[in-house]
Amino acid sequence: MKLMVEIDGQTVELRDAVWVAYRPCGCACSVMDADWGDGEVFATEDQARREWYPLKKDRDRSIKQGYRLELVTFRHYRQHIDILASCDVCKPKVAAA
Repeated sequence: MKLMVEIDGQTVELRDAVWVAYRPCGCACSVMDADWGDGEVFATEDQARREWYPLKKDRDRSIKQGYRLELVTFRHYRQHIDILASCDVCKPKVAAA
């Protein structure tokens, strides 16, 4: 069975999509496959957020702090998103970690 999703008007298999997490400043900070190929899938933002933050208090805090998730195609991720890049706002925090 193929799970399909629509991303930016294009229908793609869920296995060809990834969830990208963004800091409040807009920098991408993490990425996760939407379909791990073992039956575990993350087709909705809620499912992805629960995987990243198993505790409700952590999910709520991430939303309150302005972290957001976006489902993109793997191709878009590889061509346009650099999770190692940091803006001037978060660069000092990333370097200190």
